[in-house]
Amino acid sequence: MPEEQNIHILICLSASPNNQNVIRSAARFAHGNKGKITALYVDNGKQRLQDSVLRKNMDLAAGFGAQLITVDQKDIIQSIIDYADRLAITDLFIGYSGPSDEVYTYSLPVYRLMQNLPDVEVHIIPGSSVHMLPSQLGAEEGTRFHLRDFLIMTGIMAAATGLSVIIDRSKFSNGNIITIYILAVLITSVMTAESIYGIIAAGLYILLFNYLFIDPRFTLLVYDPYYMVTYLVSVIAAVITGNISSRMQKTARQARINAYQSQLLLNTSELLQKAGSFQEIINITTAQLRELLVREIVFYSEEEISRTARHRTNHEEPAALPDISVLGKDSRETEAIIWTMEHNHRAGWGTDHFPDCRFQYLCVRTASNRFGVIGVEASKHPLNKFEENILLSLIDECAISMESEKNRAEREEVQILMENERFRSKLLRSISHDLRTPLTSISGNAGNLLRHEENFRPQEKKQIYSDIYEDSIWLIDQVENLLSMTRLEENVELHMSGEVVSDILSAAVSRFKRQDNRHELILDADDEYLIAMMDSALILQVLFNLINNAVKHTPDQSTIWVRDRREGDLVRISVADNGPGIPDQEKPRIFDLFYTGENKAGDSSRSLGLGLNLCKSIIEAHGQSIRVEDNLPTGAVFSFSLKLWEGSQNESVSNPGR
Repeated sequence: MPEEQNIHILICLSASPNNQNVIRSAARFAHGNKGKITALYVDNGKQRLQDSVLRKNMDLAAGFGAQLITVDQKDIIQSIIDYADRLAITDLFIGYSGPSDEVYTYSLPVYRLMQNLPDVEVHIIPGSSVHMLPSQLGAEEGTRFHLRDFLIMTGIMAAATGLSVIIDRSKFSNGNIITIYILAVLITSVMTAESIYGIIAAGLYILLFNYLFIDPRFTLLVYDPYYMVTYLVSVIAAVITGNISSRMQKTARQARINAYQSQLLLNTSELLQKAGSFQEIINITTAQLRELLVREIVFYSEEEISRTARHRTNHEEPAALPDISVLGKDSRETEAIIWTMEHNHRAGWGTDHFPDCRFQYLCVRTASNRFGVIGVEASKHPLNKFEENILLSLIDECAISMESEKNRAEREEVQILMENERFRSKLLRSISHDLRTPLTSISGNAGNLLRHEENFRPQEKKQIYSDIYEDSIWLIDQVENLLSMTRLEENVELHMSGEVVSDILSAAVSRFKRQDNRHELILDADDEYLIAMMDSALILQVLFNLINNAVKHTPDQSTIWVRDRREGDLVRISVADNGPGIPDQEKPRIFDLFYTGENKAGDSSRSLGLGLNLCKSIIEAHGQSIRVEDNLPTGAVFSFSLKLWEGSQNESVSNPGR
């Protein structure tokens, strides 16, 4: 579903205790997708709003932020369809309490919803405590007594007998009575679930017809062999009709099973596609199996199993796992888990391998990868065919999703490695290109001095020495920047301590005053004695870069101010100049790596574009931010904040000597 679509969820409320599972599932879905929830209860006269379970369900839905709507209408499904259309519902959550008594699939409520709401995702939430569990959908059919079918058969045969009595007293022949009873037998075979009721109806027809309508009446004697043939044909017709009806019902039942299984796998697949990690995939799979099979489900990853196997080999204590875990705690269970992982074959209860175990274990794997083992708790009832299919299908879905997640993680890792490699290549090219100029200048000037020192006048020598010194200082600054970048990229822990801000500013200004006499540097410290938490070496690097940036991008005789001011529990440090300033179109990119801007005043053409990006990284590592603004009427102001030292936040100490 597209992210930009507004998610609107409709919960179908009922008086069933299992409706709470529907509400919680919808609430989790809404929380994960930031969706709106509406809860609809349709009163068809069979439940009362005063029902305690219903009120509890309504309160639970309201507690999750759902808007409650109650309507009176006989057709519950049509009401749901109408409100889903009216409210522009995107997802509908409805409970499932076992197969319907309907014969044909198209009459099932869920099928009707999906047919009438093609644009709505219908989520079927099976109950774990209903009498007809989802696992019973695949139970083997046998001949069972149904009061409903017995009453249907009795009613049909009673009606046929009553009609036959009327015909017997009229001028019509007894042949019509035979036709009525045969019709009654056929109707009974079609309308009842078991073929046995059609055969019973045929027997009743023989007895009733013989007893009431054949001479001698009110006895079971038969003098006319013609009727024996009729009875035989009736029984054969009842058996054939009953078998055909039974096959139709089994076909419809299988269709319901397939529809339920398909919808279940579709819902699980959708949930797994939205999972963002291995743990989410595991949680979704185990939760679905737990609700469907009504048994405890455990999952052990390949890493946990391998670690436990190593511990057993080295006779070490097992790693800590959840309370329900048996891995490493029960030697027999642990052997079964490890054996399942190694042999890619199920083990545990209900199998030939480790049948005395508490769980049955199955390997979660694809053709090329093994991700772990799922355990299904033992029960007095073995898994039937339907449960087996559901279990294997969900495990396959889990394995496919985990493989997709693994491939995605590997692609991301490769992408990161490629990006890092491109970054390194770009950095090396940039450094090689930009360092070549000062190194060439230094080596050339040094070579000239070595070979022709006697030919240079003192003033020329002084200029050459000055050029060599400036180039070497520039190289030192760039190397310092590179070392600081490496330190930040390697996530080296900052050496945080409370430092006097004015001392740090004074050290930075003093260094540049010794190096540069073409600009006026002014230290404008706050009157308050400010102490901030910082890594002093990195903050000095920030100040060096900001002052150097101002020196490079302003003409000679410009003024540069270095200030600190208290702002609440922060210290705001700024470096301002009265140069030409920074164009507005460059400000959004000024802190980007390798960005040098379009202003090439001074010697800025030698910039690597590392300084300001490094400043941003250092300040963000301190948990703060850096910004650039205009210094009216001309110039630019770079400023950043630092956290005040806790001991100075509630104190205001004047700086002595100011």
